[in-house]
Amino acid sequence: MALAASERAQIRQQFAAIDGPLKLEYYHQSPRRVMVPGRPEKPSCELAKELYEELAALSDHISLTIYEHEESEEQAKRRDIVDVPCVLIRGELNRPLRFYGAPNGHLMVAMIRSMVLASTRQAKPAVRMKRALGKLRRPTRLRLLGSASDPIAGQAALAACSVALLSPKLQTDVFAIEEFSDIGARSGVTALPALFIDDRRFAAGLVDPLELVEFIGLWQANPEKAQLNPPRTQPGSATAWRPPQPAQPQREAAPIDPIAAAAGRAREPVGTPEGMRRTAGGLIVPNR
Repeated sequence: MALAASERAQIRQQFAAIDGPLKLEYYHQSPRRVMVPGRPEKPSCELAKELYEELAALSDHISLTIYEHEESEEQAKRRDIVDVPCVLIRGELNRPLRFYGAPNGHLMVAMIRSMVLASTRQAKPAVRMKRALGKLRRPTRLRLLGSASDPIAGQAALAACSVALLSPKLQTDVFAIEEFSDIGARSGVTALPALFIDDRRFAAGLVDPLELVEFIGLWQANPEKAQLNPPRTQPGSATAWRPPQPAQPQREAAPIDPIAAAAGRAREPVGTPEGMRRTAGGLIVPNR
């Protein structure tokens, strides 16, 4: 079992709030017998698969379909799946949420809460939020990079998912930086959680959901003005990050050349024998 009995009990209690069908599509990569160039191994996939099977068993409302990524590339492309492990969450309103990486820590908490939200019909948003949603002109992708060990990342992930569930024009992808540090490195991320809007980095830290939606509307209507007015983040909510440094290969010791070693020893200064002395030129002569 990937989950402890106490964890299953807590999650089952949260899943009691699910009141509609919830579909999980999990995209998996099985271990390979032969290495394939350009396709690295994904060891976390086995743990992710086990976790999603256990989560699906905790509620009759949840259905789980597992896809082998390499055998379902066309479908994965239609679902905008860019890597594995990945779970696609779809509830009653069919507004997809994607979580990349084996669920863990605070990102797992955010995912479970997002599953419950996705399964229920959302209450009508407040007037200001409804007005902000009405200004969205085109589909927009939100991408959040966060650490499973960071509670702020869990809050940011839940905020991004909650706004995506309010509009068919928003989609949210959440990446665990522990497994996808290459994305952070390529994108120049220096602090987490990092929020991207249409693949452009706009915030490091926690952004209020309403202000996020208002900013997306501004970004779509006037990108130049949006660049000058990035979304505000909660003070102290960002944590510095840098990509892990690759391990430096250890140099092998050079093989010992016995002749060179003997020559080296011959050049080493030797002690002065008793009754002898060493001259300034290095010669050893008798004491007189």
